[in-house]
Amino acid sequence: MMDKYCFYFLVFFAINVAFGQNNSVDTKKLDELVRLKNEMINDYEIKSFYTIQLYSGKKNNAEEVKSNYDDKAFKYKAIIEYDTPNYKVWVGRFRTKLEADKAFSQIKEYYPSGLIFRPGR
Repeated sequence: MMDKYCFYFLVFFAINVAFGQNNSVDTKKLDELVRLKNEMINDYEIKSFYTIQLYSGKKNNAEEVKSNYDDKAFKYKAIIEYDTPNYKVWVGRFRTKLEADKAFSQIKEYYPSGLIFRPGR
């Protein structure tokens, strides 16, 4: 009976040694990956944020909506994003839905048809 437990213990030990994880971290590679992710987020390639969409449609109308928004001097930056076949006016980049809701509460008086969403989802 004892031989059986010794055998199981040795097998368990051998599996742990064979499949154990290497805990060392290459900080240079990790720093490069973090930098690349931040760059992709800034270029809107990774869309892990909430935004407010004020308009979706023709380019000249999108430019007009953005211009009107900019004239109102809100503190959130507006951009025009092209998503086939429409041009969209997006305002802000918010980490949480709560932050986006707070910003939208200030904007919705002027843009009641705006909506909060997560791009790419």
